[in-house]
Amino acid sequence: MITDDTLREGMQAPGIAFTVEEKVQIARVIRKCGIKRALVAYPPAHISEKQATEKIVKEHIFPETFALGRAIRNDVDAIYETGSNIALHLPFRMERMDEVLDSVRYASTKGRIVEVAVVDVMKNDIKDVIKMAKLVSEAGADIVQLPDTTGIGSPRKIRALFTEAKASLDVEIETHCHNDMGGAIANAYAALEGGADHVDATVYGIGERNGITDLASFSGILESEGISTGIDRNELKHVYSKILDVILSKAGPGFFARNFPAVGENTITNTAGTHVAYSDVFSAGGMSFNVYAGKSMIKRVLESSKMQTDDMIVRDVLMAVKNRSAETGKCVTSDEIIKMAGEIIGKSH
Repeated sequence: MITDDTLREGMQAPGIAFTVEEKVQIARVIRKCGIKRALVAYPPAHISEKQATEKIVKEHIFPETFALGRAIRNDVDAIYETGSNIALHLPFRMERMDEVLDSVRYASTKGRIVEVAVVDVMKNDIKDVIKMAKLVSEAGADIVQLPDTTGIGSPRKIRALFTEAKASLDVEIETHCHNDMGGAIANAYAALEGGADHVDATVYGIGERNGITDLASFSGILESEGISTGIDRNELKHVYSKILDVILSKAGPGFFARNFPAVGENTITNTAGTHVAYSDVFSAGGMSFNVYAGKSMIKRVLESSKMQTDDMIVRDVLMAVKNRSAETGKCVTSDEIIKMAGEIIGKSH
């Protein structure tokens, strides 16, 4: 029922980055509390994400392991090569639906569980969301995720969507609720009431901007309602203690204040390149850079400093940022990126 997304979504939390070994260690700790299903990485982003997934799969840490990528064939292959089940997300702008559906069909031939997340459900009419969900399910998706990507949903709206989806689809459905306005836990429960089969959650609710549904809080509510989660509450305390140390060491003691819904600065801080690519507002201070950084993020930082932004420079700087973050387990600052870019540009002349 609960899918732990700490190792993937958590890597999008501002200031958070993991090395390969840190990911594997955290996966072991999370498994001890009873989590059976986890989304652990984004292999197309960097070799370190592929290596982490391979190690977690090889150790059989979770009964069901998923890794994420875009709905394109290259990403499907990158995930498949790790031994993981396949989770795909659709583009933020749906301009080539035929290509997307072809990729879903391709993924369905790989003999793995295929999960596909459709577009931000709260920004679209329910009928349009269901139509798109039907298309991806008919293309071969075993699970369709309906994410409230921007955290603007309400329990009433989420419940209505999932009730309609449950009645309309012949596949399992999953919810993924962001916490921008503080409604992630309530919205996740509403999705469950509407018929959701799976709920994404993370330790401390960490994730893109100010995160998603909190694992401990949500599982506690389920248990109080007589719904078994299979989670050992005592072991869960150890998980939270471990992740607290990680958060404090990487993002500092101010993380939780910054992460507060509605008013915390993390609500406007992005890590994943896809979110930034379609943002109309740019602030280098409103970004966190790790292996999930994208070309658009790097280009905007360089442009803000009046530096060269040709494709080769952007590509080389991006790879340098990803390599450093993967090696150190830390995010790279915009000032460090500018310095790295200066060195790369200097070598090119």
